[in-house]
Amino acid sequence: MESIEKDADRLRCETSDKTTTESNMVTRVIDYYSGGDATFAQASWRFKLIALATALMLPVGSHFSGAALGAMKAPMKEHLGIDNTHYGVLSSAVSIINTVLPVVGGIFIDVFGSVWGTFAVNVCIITGSILTALAAHFASFPAMIIGRVVFGVGSNIIVTMQETLLSKWFRTQSLSIVIGIQLAVSQLASFLGTAVANPIAQQTHDWVWPFWLSVILCGFSIAMNIAYALMVRKLITGQDLTSKFDRKKKKTFEIQSVVKFPVLFWLVITIEFIYAAVWTSFQTISTELIQIRFGTTSVIAGYKASASVVVPIIATPLLGLVMDMFGFRICILLFSSIFLILSTSLLGWTDVDALVGMLLYSMSLAFGPIAMITSIGMILPSDYIGTGLGLYKASNNVGTSILDIVVGVVQDHTHGQAYGGVILLYLILAAIGFILICILLVSQRVSLANLLETGRQNRLQIMKRKYDNELDLICRGVGTLTNASLQPVGIFFLAAFACALVVAWVLFFVYAIGGAVSL
Repeated sequence: MESIEKDADRLRCETSDKTTTESNMVTRVIDYYSGGDATFAQASWRFKLIALATALMLPVGSHFSGAALGAMKAPMKEHLGIDNTHYGVLSSAVSIINTVLPVVGGIFIDVFGSVWGTFAVNVCIITGSILTALAAHFASFPAMIIGRVVFGVGSNIIVTMQETLLSKWFRTQSLSIVIGIQLAVSQLASFLGTAVANPIAQQTHDWVWPFWLSVILCGFSIAMNIAYALMVRKLITGQDLTSKFDRKKKKTFEIQSVVKFPVLFWLVITIEFIYAAVWTSFQTISTELIQIRFGTTSVIAGYKASASVVVPIIATPLLGLVMDMFGFRICILLFSSIFLILSTSLLGWTDVDALVGMLLYSMSLAFGPIAMITSIGMILPSDYIGTGLGLYKASNNVGTSILDIVVGVVQDHTHGQAYGGVILLYLILAAIGFILICILLVSQRVSLANLLETGRQNRLQIMKRKYDNELDLICRGVGTLTNASLQPVGIFFLAAFACALVVAWVLFFVYAIGGAVSL
């Protein structure tokens, strides 16, 4: 077996005159040097479509459950006897545990790959959903925090795993379209959670039923998880030949290389830190915001709030097609920023129907994430995509954990518990993000030869050179970032992330234990 490995290495790296049989063997070896990534990217479309269909369903239950929680804010405050700050703690309980775990999950995928790992994560999600439903049934706020923390252990890791898997299946082509579909399905699940939670509670005369429906959908996600794992098992054969190559690949991953990530990656992460916090926090309060600001019933407010996820369901696949054909990723991200600024302005200081503001927010939500996620897949080497997306999700959750609690505090200290101060805070953050996106637009043109904005033909040529270079390094047993220079900016951003992480945890425990603090 060892002689076969050595021959394969020698044939791939040193010999250009190969027989057909030897060439096939070498291709197979190189596939497994990248942890199965190349195997997925080169698989037939029959396997790719099955992978797409099943992988898209992995987080459906998680997204529905999270959205249902936001739609049920008013009933939860009433039945659990909590204020806005405590609700912010409850909402941040999902994200606080994921301030670190997505990074661990991303590294796990890069080092070991992930098939059945997604199953374990989905088990955490359904367990947390069951605990949440039981806590609602017994009207126990502490028990619900525990349930949401357990749910949170899996909810963001499963999304990181899903996006990493899709990136590795479709990295060489159609990635933007696939991520667009993925985001559309996720938003559809969130739309249903927001739209149907209150009507189900009213029709069943039981506010707990939306949480039990979440449990059922989490069970469906587990079934799809098993189907995906069985498909991958069928695709990847000959484990006895390739297991040693898997172990050899793992040595090329170097955790210290995180500080060598390009500066543009950290700029994307900073934008995500700000905007994801606003997007996520806004969704958790949107139903009550419409009730208080525009004086509607909970059902009408729920329907109008659900419009916040309508546009991504339709637009993200189309945006993926546009980006795949023509580029314009950062321009699309810039439009997302503009839509968010307009949305907060209309909802906060005009009498325009709330539906208009929610649709503008929905457009921001459609344009933003797809541009950032697909950019990360192009900026980083393939063997660090999982780690990069893990940092992306972790920054999302750190920002969300902080802002969820801050929003609750601001509202509790606003006269009449109105949302004027909250909306002003959202507007300021959106304006800061707009400035950073403008910087990103100019910077990528200089350092990446306009890769994030260029059209399909030019982009494929650049990515092919990048991919060939990565394979050459992997073949020689060298990490793709081993010889890269240290980025002082990377150290700065990691330090800033660590500080924000500490702030998020301190705020969570201060308000979880002590409740509101007088200002």
